[in-house]
Amino acid sequence: TKPPWDRAEPPQAVTRRAVSCALRTTTPALLLATVLGGCAKPDFPPGGPVDTTPPRVLVTVPADSTTRVPPDAGIELLFSEPMDRVSVRDGFRIYPPPGAPSVHWSGRRFRVSWAGPLQPHTTYQAFLSGGARDAHGVPLGAPLTIRFSTGDSLDPGKIRGVLRARTLPTRGVPIWAYPDSLGLAPDYANVLPSYATETDTSAAYALTGLPLGRGFTIHAAYDLNRSGAIDSATDIVAGYPSAIRLTPERPVADSINILAVDPRAPATVTGTIYSADSTSRYRVEAKSDSDTTFVRFIERKGPGDYILRLPPGRYRLRAIRMPAAPGPPAAEVRREEILNARPEEQYEHVDFRLEPLIAPPPRR
Repeated sequence: TKPPWDRAEPPQAVTRRAVSCALRTTTPALLLATVLGGCAKPDFPPGGPVDTTPPRVLVTVPADSTTRVPPDAGIELLFSEPMDRVSVRDGFRIYPPPGAPSVHWSGRRFRVSWAGPLQPHTTYQAFLSGGARDAHGVPLGAPLTIRFSTGDSLDPGKIRGVLRARTLPTRGVPIWAYPDSLGLAPDYANVLPSYATETDTSAAYALTGLPLGRGFTIHAAYDLNRSGAIDSATDIVAGYPSAIRLTPERPVADSINILAVDPRAPATVTGTIYSADSTSRYRVEAKSDSDTTFVRFIERKGPGDYILRLPPGRYRLRAIRMPAAPGPPAAEVRREEILNARPEEQYEHVDFRLEPLIAPPPRR
């Protein structure tokens, strides 16, 4: 006799584009338990307390680090409360992918199965994104990763690091591992990663259970337009600058840190205007070297510090003392070198010294 969760709902083949879903999840998530009673959070009537407690995964089958898993096994998760089923489905992944999955729900139990068997002597990683939500919209917060093997042991390879960024988020960001044979810039939109996870609340990530004797490239993926796929025109993928090869002599690669830069973020120029005239107005201008009609400027009264934000590009800078009446500047200082403003870069101590103009003596 089938267990009740298999009878409650027929299997539903997941037909969403695989790459799209990989953006919302990443490694192993397994499940289940035998105890349902007393685990769920109470549902308050309308007007009652707001649910802010994150859901939990109480049991997974298989459990983390299980070996000799049968090739026809599925993966089951038991949650502490009713879940938003779409967010769980889209947030769940297994690597390497064993084929097209089918999902089954019975109350708080979630089960995934495949038409074909798991590969022999293979380590798998099941992953559930920290963005999976309960029925009230509260997310798990931390991703769940479970490793298991159809062989006698788990693959020992590990790649760990931290995602660093100034303007982009660093929490819950998908981290993808591709074969190094695809180069440092794989076709993210059409090729699934071999393994994946996501960063935790401290921006750290860990890819575990990786095979030795292989090379990987590591990438952080930002689906900024939330389309479910990487669009080169709007989205960002930041990568570690070299391939990582795991060997029996080096099964663990630490400090594989990724720096993510928003290519459209402005650069910041800061400095000081020096002048003996404390009553005039001053302007610092940045004129595009390729389009002289494009000018960014900042004005202030009296000398002092300034901050100027510039889109990425090449600029010529000058500072002027504004005239009291319409006309040419009362004083001007130009910087000879061109400023190559890069995204998110900070250029400090770009100072200007303006001395008062000395009028020529009158002619006799």
